[in-house]
Parts: sequence; C-alpha cells; structure tokens
Amino acid sequence: MSFFRKTAAVCAAASVLLINMPVFGAAAADSHYKATAPFSVENGVLTLADGQKWYRVNEFENERDYIICVNDGEGRQVMLTAADNRSSEYIWHYFRRTMVTSVAPEYTTLSSDSFRLTYHDGELYTAANWWTEGDSAWECDGKFLSYNENGILHYLRYSGDSFSCTDDAAEASQVCIYSKGEELSRCIGRQPAAESYVIESSGYAAPVFSIELSDNDITADSIKWFVDGEEQAAQGMSFTAECLVGKPVGVHHVSCLVEGHDAENIHYREHSAEAAFVIAKGVIYDSVMTFSDIHEEYQLIDRAIERIMDRTGGYIPSLLICTGDLVNGPTVDKDIMLSRYYSQIVSHLGGLDAVFVSGNHDSGEAASVMSASAALGAENNTPFGGRIFRGTSADVRSNGRNSCSAKGITVYGLNFESSLYHSGGEYTYSYDRAIKDVERFLKSTAEDYNGELVIISAHSGLHVLGLQPQSVNAVGRSIGKWIGENQYNIDRSYELAELINSYARKYDMDIMYLFGHDHSRAETEFILSDGDSLVSTEKFSDNSYDTQELSFTYGHAGYLSTSIGSADAHFSFIYRDGDHYSYDIMDIDGNIVRRRDIMAKSDFHEPVVTSAAVTPVEAASASTTREKAAADSPKTGDRTSAVIAFIPAAVLVLLVTMKKKER
Repeated sequence: MSFFRKTAAVCAAASVLLINMPVFGAAAADSHYKATAPFSVENGVLTLADGQKWYRVNEFENERDYIICVNDGEGRQVMLTAADNRSSEYIWHYFRRTMVTSVAPEYTTLSSDSFRLTYHDGELYTAANWWTEGDSAWECDGKFLSYNENGILHYLRYSGDSFSCTDDAAEASQVCIYSKGEELSRCIGRQPAAESYVIESSGYAAPVFSIELSDNDITADSIKWFVDGEEQAAQGMSFTAECLVGKPVGVHHVSCLVEGHDAENIHYREHSAEAAFVIAKGVIYDSVMTFSDIHEEYQLIDRAIERIMDRTGGYIPSLLICTGDLVNGPTVDKDIMLSRYYSQIVSHLGGLDAVFVSGNHDSGEAASVMSASAALGAENNTPFGGRIFRGTSADVRSNGRNSCSAKGITVYGLNFESSLYHSGGEYTYSYDRAIKDVERFLKSTAEDYNGELVIISAHSGLHVLGLQPQSVNAVGRSIGKWIGENQYNIDRSYELAELINSYARKYDMDIMYLFGHDHSRAETEFILSDGDSLVSTEKFSDNSYDTQELSFTYGHAGYLSTSIGSADAHFSFIYRDGDHYSYDIMDIDGNIVRRRDIMAKSDFHEPVVTSAAVTPVEAASASTTREKAAADSPKTGDRTSAVIAFIPAAVLVLLVTMKKKER
C-alpha cells in the first residue's frame, strides 16, 4: 500500500472519532425546509426542469444521491428542499459510516451541498449543533423516511406546506425516493456462481451460471451477461458459457447486469458479483488458503486463488478458510449476512470448498450456517464455533471436490462471539467459555488422532499487542504497549494458549492457531512456531500477562483487504511438503511477505473406512494408492470428467525452487 493511501486510511479512521461532533455554520440561521415541484413524475420516473431523469428506488445505498418526494395531499409529489437566502437544494447525499468498530452506534447522514437533514428534540433542522452518542440514522423502507434516534423511530411528515417529524407511524407521509446512475434498486437474490472448478483438457461441459431475483413481483426488462468483461449474446436467468470450454489454466469471470421494474414503479438496476470460473491442472494435497478481514472486497478472493495457481503451475488449494470480518460497519445480523453477503462471497470462491469463521463485524450464527451448508464435516457448530471441517468425514470423501484432497486436515472455527460478553451497555472480552469448547474439541480429536494438521481458525489472537516482540508496524517499529482495547488483548488468552500447548506436547499433534483482526491496530502479520515465545494476556483490566514457549504454530491468516489500518491484500498459503509444512503469507501480486517451514510432528495415516459395500482389504488397498487415485470432477453443465487430484512431484520441485530463489 502506498504512503498516500495509508495516510488517507489513517485520516478516515481518525475522522470516525469526530463524525458525531457538533457541526456549526452548515447553513444560515434563516434556513428552512420547503416543498418544490419536479417538472414531472410518470411511471416512477422523475424529470427535472433541465431534463434530468431520476428513477424511483426502494432503499438508500451508501454514497449515492437521492431526491426525496412526499405526496402533497392532492395527488402530486413535491421534493423535500432546504433553502436559505442564498440557495435552494433538493439533492441529498446518503452516507453510512462503515469504517468503525463493530460495537459502534448506527450512523447515517443525508446532506446537500449546503445543508444537512437533522432531527433533534422533536424538531427538524438544517444543521447539527449538538452531540449524540447513540444511534442516529436516516433510513427509508420504500414507503416512509424515518430517523432512528437511540432505537426510537421518528417519521417524516408533510402537512400544511411544512415538514416535521412524528413518532406515530400512522401520521407519517408516504415517501418516494429517486436516484440515478449505474446502480438503482437491488434485485438479485442469488448471485451467479460456478458449480465447481474444472480440470484443463478434461472434456468438461460448458459451465452454467444462474441468478434469482430477490422478489417474485419484479419483472426483468433486460439481462445482459458478460465473460471477462465482454458482453455475450445471451439473455435470461441462466447462461451457458460455451466460450469457456477448452481454455487453458486460469481464472475467468462471469457477471450480468439486470434491469427491471415492479407494479409500484420501483426501478431496478444491479450489476451482479463477478463469478470466478477456475480451470486448474489439479489439487494440492493437504493445502489451505486462508485469509481474514476482507471487509467486502470479495474480488480479492479469486485473485488470491489465481496467485496460488501462478505459483504452483495451475494447481489449486484443497480448502479455503475465511477467518472473519467479511463485512463492514457495526456487526451485521444473521439474516442480512445470509441474504446479502453470503451469495456474493460464494461467487468469488470459484467453486472451491470453503468454511467460515465470524469476526467482530459478522454474525457468528450466520458463519456457522455457512460452514454447515458447505457440508464438509461440520459438527457441534454453534454461534460460538465448533468443528467446521474434517477431511476424513464421509461428507468430504463423497463430494468429489477439491476438499477430497484435504484428508489430512481438521479445522475448528472459533467465532468471535465466543469471546464477547455484553452487560449493562458494557462490552468485555474473555476466552472463558472458549477454553471449555476448544478443550472438548482437542480431547475428541486426540482420541482419534491420525497425524492430521489441526487448524484452529479464530478471528482474534492470543498475544499482547505491543508486548509481543513481533508486534510492529509496517516499518518495523513497535505499535505501543497494550495498544487497543480488551477485544485485541482478550482475558485468559494465556490459558487458552497453554491448553493448546498441552495437547500439542502430550499427543505430538500438529496444531496451527490462525487469526486476523489486528490490522486496524496497524500490526503487520507474523508467524511463530515451536520454540518461539508467546506473550499472552491474563487480565486486560490490570495489564497482567505471562510468557510461554510454543509447541504449536501461531500466525496471521493475512488481511485480504486494502483500506483499513495495515491491511494490504495479504493471505496465507499452507501445505504439507514431505516431512514439514510450508507456511507462506503472500500478497495479491504473488510475493512472499513471510515464510516459515515447520517440521511435522506426525505422519498422517488415513483411517480405514469399512462398510457393507467395501471390505477391509479393499479399503486398505484404496488407502495405499492415494497418490495414484483419480476422482470425478464436480459437475459442470450435464457431464462429468476425470480429475487427477494429486500434486505431481514436478509441482513440489517448482515450489522448492521458488523457496530457494526467494531466500
């Protein structure tokens, strides 16, 4: 990230502290609201005197302009206009604060060039001259404009040629909002996504991409499909991408533009997510791509996959782990997470198997649902977390996808909610209940341990910011002792680390604890392993801590975003390489940011699976021919094709050669 971009990000973060400060001089003392008439309104299209056309939409979107109209009681619509003795303005810019802590109040504004629509103490104002600590947000549900003041809703009312607010929804005026530009109302309920990756030269069928509209009442007027930015001669909810057949190894992108309307004259125009379509040579055994803190920059997921393919000569990882902070702003609830964001994320996975862990901005319940939906061996998965992947599970063995090659991996997802406590308006953070849950998982894993890599994927870490010697900023300087709040230095971190250490030592378990979160405190990523020292919090309130020598690996998943704190589009690529694990933190250009080769404590032995259809002899024979096995590729179109699901020796040689060059 450039110096100027980082400076801008720091300034943006600092402005969050000032955003609710009093605003003086925003308008003259004689400013007021009045109603003005547009040139015409017909079929949801508002035309201004200068010929500009604005289209009726159903909700506000961040950083867009709107015209707000109310019915005047005589069947006409009039525009909410602010005026003083110098100007008269009716175009309102909507801003929603998103670069904030997850527990920040909800905050939005509606501002014109000279005025700001504000409600306070029963009155409408054109400037804000007071301080507020709670929610202060304007929202529109398509019918009413409301102001959320600490959970109490106040509605816009137009009566007697004047504007005011009422707490009685029955007295609210019906509102229509109008916008213009490339995006209007959202209308895509399910984003396009590849059914799976395919293998180069395997004879795969043309992939099919489909969308669903968010409401049955929407009529689609136009659907345009694009492949790698070029418009295709196709319309309709489904698109068969014949042009992607026979292509060489690489990542391609499929998207669509939908325009439509409904019976209420709401206009819809939405660009879909850019769905990744992955053509690979094969799958790297027991390999993981993991990242944290993507903060809605989902296009970086498929770019990271592409960088791994560049590095390995066209091979893909056997599992993706998304380790929290998938969204921005105050913590998003379950329904919004699943309906609005999950489908977008899936589009960018390129058909690769993935599991999810919640961060402080995400819903833990939604993350658990997302991991369970992947059907990759999730078990005992609650909003606090649980096992989200087991490579030897029946679900993974039977799915025919890339995760079949991750038999030697087990993943526990430690959702951020496991450390969050809220009482009396105060937030505190402790691993109290997490310790019990992680111990149950480690105990059951140790009882049936086959030498697999055990990954604990957690959004939050175990070290003390600033006291851990590796806690430095991008130029290698300490970020300050105990920087941040309790949520960055969580109580009983030392005990949780000690618990993990005890299992790693007693059972010779290969364990990695991978985390994110610290980027907004400007800490760069690091990797620690056996023999290194970890400085962990005992109790944040009295700044107590202790140090222990590690018997497991502790490292950052990588911050795969670009605009917050030290995040600079990094991700981690971890894979088994003979007698050790290679752990690389990479940037989106494919460069190695950090590297660690970690000796494996155990050899993985795939457990023998027996059933009525498979004899013990047949199962044992199958387990000894893993490197020679081939599997059916996941479906594309209406045919299947063979996938060579192992990494050839030549690829391992390529990786080793790259390591030597980079060293």
